[in-house]
Amino acid sequence: MRNRKVPILVYHHVYPEGAPELETASFESGAGIIGVDAFRRQLGCLADGGWMTVSTSAIVDWLSGNGELPERCVALHFDNGWLDTATVTLPLLSELGMTATCFPITDAVEGASAGRSTSVRTLTEGVVEKPFMTWEQTQELLAAGWEIGAHTATHCKVGDVQEKEGDAAVMREAETSNATFEQRLGFVPSHFAYPSGSRNDRTDELLADCYRSLRLWHFDWPIEWSFTRAGTSPLAVDCQNVDMRVSQDDFERILMEAEA
Repeated sequence: MRNRKVPILVYHHVYPEGAPELETASFESGAGIIGVDAFRRQLGCLADGGWMTVSTSAIVDWLSGNGELPERCVALHFDNGWLDTATVTLPLLSELGMTATCFPITDAVEGASAGRSTSVRTLTEGVVEKPFMTWEQTQELLAAGWEIGAHTATHCKVGDVQEKEGDAAVMREAETSNATFEQRLGFVPSHFAYPSGSRNDRTDELLADCYRSLRLWHFDWPIEWSFTRAGTSPLAVDCQNVDMRVSQDDFERILMEAEA
């Protein structure tokens, strides 16, 4: 069991077919986006293969020795809190009885809830201004059995912030985000995902006091698959980025490797 691999699959945008973002995307520019047809095929692969979606909390419990996981299980993560996570992804997962974890950028969700747009810098798309979900839609995710995780207030690169501005700046991001969650949802999330994967040992120390788990993120190409395994630290939960550059064959290879 020490060699067991659990895939945590991280998505950003899932767009309807015909969306302008898909129509203009190429292999090189398709980072962070996937079409709904390809996404549906991936979900079908999970369902047909008997893979169960589990919560991030269930994985962290397992890593901590406080729970068991189904033999074939994956976690689905959706970063940033984009509007399409609520309008496109949620209905698809609900059809199949699947759940996920969403990691919203709290300032962006605040803006969307007030009718304002927010510009954020992302590693996958650069600086973009695209629609985010509202707090009401975040509540719909919770009602459907999803978990909500933390992803900072502004989507800053946490490691860079710590190196340039010090510990207080990191804590300000976490505390601002957590206070907003407390106000809008009535709780502080248990799990944190590093925006753009930017971290260092000091940020781990600081954020370990705020959250049960810290999730890494990789943006290497060619992709090197990374799994969370028995023995993985909850402060270094590993994952795999999935977007239109990942073919169906690649996706199935992830699952086969997890079972190897």
